[in-house]
Amino acid sequence: MAGEVRIPFVVKLCQVMIGLAAFLVPPDMRADWKREWMAKVWHQWRFFIDIGAWNGPELIRLLRDCARAVPDAFSQYRSYPEANKRWRESVRSPWTTLAVLLAGVVLIGCMTSGFSATRLLFTGASKEESQQVFVWMHSLLGARDKGLPSDVVPAWAQNSKLLEAVAPFNIDRRHLSSSALGGLSPLVIDTEPSIFSVLQVRPSLGELPNARGSDSRSLVIDYPTWKAAAGNHRKVIGSFMKLGSEWFPVVAVLPKHFYFLSRQPVALLIHQSMSSKRVMVVARAKPNIIKTRLYHELVKIAEESCYYFLAGQLRVEYLSHAIWAPVQFFGIAVLVAVLMAVCVCRVRFRNVRRSWTAAYRFATLRKLGYFSAKAGLALLLVLLAGLEWSRPQTSILFASKDAASGLFLVWFFIVGAMGVLFWSIADQRARCKECLRLLCSPVRIGCPGCLLLNWSGTELLCSEGHGVLHVPELASSWDIESEQWITLDESWRDLFADSK
Repeated sequence: MAGEVRIPFVVKLCQVMIGLAAFLVPPDMRADWKREWMAKVWHQWRFFIDIGAWNGPELIRLLRDCARAVPDAFSQYRSYPEANKRWRESVRSPWTTLAVLLAGVVLIGCMTSGFSATRLLFTGASKEESQQVFVWMHSLLGARDKGLPSDVVPAWAQNSKLLEAVAPFNIDRRHLSSSALGGLSPLVIDTEPSIFSVLQVRPSLGELPNARGSDSRSLVIDYPTWKAAAGNHRKVIGSFMKLGSEWFPVVAVLPKHFYFLSRQPVALLIHQSMSSKRVMVVARAKPNIIKTRLYHELVKIAEESCYYFLAGQLRVEYLSHAIWAPVQFFGIAVLVAVLMAVCVCRVRFRNVRRSWTAAYRFATLRKLGYFSAKAGLALLLVLLAGLEWSRPQTSILFASKDAASGLFLVWFFIVGAMGVLFWSIADQRARCKECLRLLCSPVRIGCPGCLLLNWSGTELLCSEGHGVLHVPELASSWDIESEQWITLDESWRDLFADSK
């Protein structure tokens, strides 16, 4: 019998979808709306069962028709006056602002595989990485980072008693391509075979070039470059890739978790002897060597062996400290932004003392807690965006050599911190002093040309009836408090409150 046909799973799924969508419909319309959609699904299914035409395409069509219940329920919700009032109140709520900021943090985490760069930053350097030292020159004239004379590298390698290995390198961004493997634009590092002794790394594929090899240049690529360019193809070893206008053989692929200065794809162009006149230097120091002692030794060797007087110009930085440089610089940017906000916003310390009296202490703690949470989440967004979408090691150590990320990160932190604090203060001033909801119903009062005897400006109301904020059109010199908050007592709240 047709009435004894078993209800298929797809019909039950449609009923569940309609039941969930019904929560968007206003309560007084929910039962009729749900009954109408349930009947539509039931009759559509029974019609095709009765005529013997129920099949896969009709099943998909039923699901597609049932999915239209969601936008229909939302339109019913939007057309309901009470729903519109709830929507406006939810937008004004302080919890909505915090939820949006928190959702931004979660979104960055989803887009970056769980804050991969930040986790790498805060897990710290390994034992081998903690011994890595970067050395470069910061000229006294011009205040610009630049490389060291290339002949100091062999002098340090031969005469230093505090270093185990030394390697020169230069960083650049060039286009790496191959007709067979596709193309990408990694961070290219020109260096020598000694860099692998400094970094203590072994290849996952191929063999690393050594100092006793041929004079020809070769490429060593990291795992992201291999994955992006070759699709994890093991035949990449021995193939040729074009760097600029020249072709070079790929001799090795570095391990998956290897990185050098950058989390971006990296290709190392290995020279037996670099011809550059100026180079950056990476070295591996012996354990427990302090930076000042190493600095004095390197300066002394440069003077005695090469007659370069680098005192005051040589920069020595351990990797374990350099990876924290972006966070330290962000802290400086926040501190400067706070000082500027205090000066620009004209904080009156007389009001600060009054706010901590017994009568205002609880309200002050509530407002301070909300402001701290709001500004803290927004600053966290700026910090995470800077760490996840830049190369912090290269940008802080060699900003002039990696201008795309260096200057970007510097200005992004400065402008971001200032923007967050000024927005937080402006948002706080536009909120009710009691419930922290955004004020509404702006009304212009007075005549702008009558400042001597009359007041002109805008009045904003709290939707819960807690008070009125007066914002003057133009603050006069004798007006001590340009913005005035008037608290309303219980007798006024029935007039202004929407929820009562």
